Amino acid sequence: MSRAVYRSSTALEAALGDPFDPAAPVPYRRVVALDEREQRPEEAFEAAGRWGFARHLIPQGDGGRLACFEELLGLLRVLARRDPVLAVGHGASLFAALPVWMWGNAAQRALVAERLAAGEFGAVAISEAGAGSDLFATTTAATRTPAGFRLNGEKWLISNATRGTFCTVLARSGRHLGLFLVDKRALPADRFRHLPKVPTLGLRGNDLSGIAFDGCEVPAGAQVGEAGRGVEMLLSASSYVRVLACGIALGAADGAVRIAVAWARERRLYGRELLALPAVRERLSAACTDLLTAECVAVSAARALTFGADRARLWSSVAKYVVPLLCERAVRNAARVLGARFYLREGAASGMLQKFARDLAATGIVDGTSMVQLHLIASALRSVTAPHPGNRGTALDLEGLFSPATPAPLWHPRRTGPALGPVVRDEITQEWHGPCLDGRFALLDAERTGLIRHIRALTWTDGPPRAAFALARRHCLLHAAAACGHTWVHHRRLLDRELAAPHWPAACWDRLLAMLGRTPPGPSAAACEDDLVHWLVRTCDEHRWPSLIPPQPPASKG
Repeated sequence: MSRAVYRSSTALEAALGDPFDPAAPVPYRRVVALDEREQRPEEAFEAAGRWGFARHLIPQGDGGRLACFEELLGLLRVLARRDPVLAVGHGASLFAALPVWMWGNAAQRALVAERLAAGEFGAVAISEAGAGSDLFATTTAATRTPAGFRLNGEKWLISNATRGTFCTVLARSGRHLGLFLVDKRALPADRFRHLPKVPTLGLRGNDLSGIAFDGCEVPAGAQVGEAGRGVEMLLSASSYVRVLACGIALGAADGAVRIAVAWARERRLYGRELLALPAVRERLSAACTDLLTAECVAVSAARALTFGADRARLWSSVAKYVVPLLCERAVRNAARVLGARFYLREGAASGMLQKFARDLAATGIVDGTSMVQLHLIASALRSVTAPHPGNRGTALDLEGLFSPATPAPLWHPRRTGPALGPVVRDEITQEWHGPCLDGRFALLDAERTGLIRHIRALTWTDGPPRAAFALARRHCLLHAAAACGHTWVHHRRLLDRELAAPHWPAACWDRLLAMLGRTPPGPSAAACEDDLVHWLVRTCDEHRWPSLIPPQPPASKG
């Protein structure tokens, strides 16, 4: 967790203000009111735009500030602490731009950079009502013409569909699927239309709808990259999007936990502060532990996007599965601290914790549900655990990956990207070491050995067998445990004083062992409960957020 990359997050925090303050640029009271009316938070988007957020969606080589994904993860987390809709809107623009950054020509990159720098938004038009997550079921057609292509078909469930001024469209051209960069301003108005806004349980203010193309002519220069490689380009781009979606989950959990802590400090019950009740302290400690585990997984996955791109395809799916899962648990425990007040649409933070719970459930399905991620992980584990995989590829520098003193390598869109070949190494679960705390490491190592044995014993046919999904889930939990261990080993000297001892990774391991069906050894790591609760209270009193990353000296604007 390199320190310097979080200066921009500190600057964005200052620009957006404390959301508990009604006078802040993006206060919770205003966010909830707009959400109740299912309206887009325009003023909040404008505040992020004035700060210069869009520059962080543009690579340095194209005139922007995007250099590493650890920094962008942190920035999206800051937005999501105020309103996850803000992070989803900017994240959708990035998803639309990623294939262009990596495979687009100079004219395409210039168009997207110009639009984003001007504060405009992009959309990625992949899914269709009849296709779901099956990209090969795409029916939208791009028929070649003497002047270019003619688009016909409907794309549905698209963020920024109406407000986006450009979109990246997956369409069938002959027998193959390709990607096309469509400048909506250049389209004939009678050849495309926006579909109605889709009402949703969470992210109510998100611009989610669709686009219908009816004989819509686009130039030959709209095609991105080589013909017929649309799915390959989207799969590579998805690895980045999955990791960055974790920033949205973390931000929602940050906000929920801070609301719960504030309520526990303000509310009195049975003649004393609610925070003094053992059950409340247990809930807060559990929420804190899950949040810290999720942060370790997400940050290491973001760094791996440039540190070890050939592992990133697996790591991004692991992160996308485990981080929303743990963040949802953290939010549930935060809700239990509020008790009956959680069900009232007013009161604590104007009912914002309810919105976080709804939005987090929705972000969990961004770019693939948990079952989709487990399918991808199970398929990758077959090669990772093969007894004789052949070429293991380049060894990953785990110390560099987790050390805050080592900046993540810069992202070069034209040269780096998650490899689509077989994943043959995953050192974080095969060669990891951590603090040997009262036998916990031995239990985790035994689980790792058994997992490899069970995966090798599976019979594979056309796809992963049913048992592979349960094993993939266990791999995710082991990955999370390893991430916590490495983070503490390489990061502990820079942590807040309450987190400098190995008690919190022990608590994280205990909760993960319980999820694996194993009984943690004694003494219980619940002994660190007081330290975690004290840390939560202190960070909230200092108007901070519950994160392993302490505040940094602010960077310049944007």
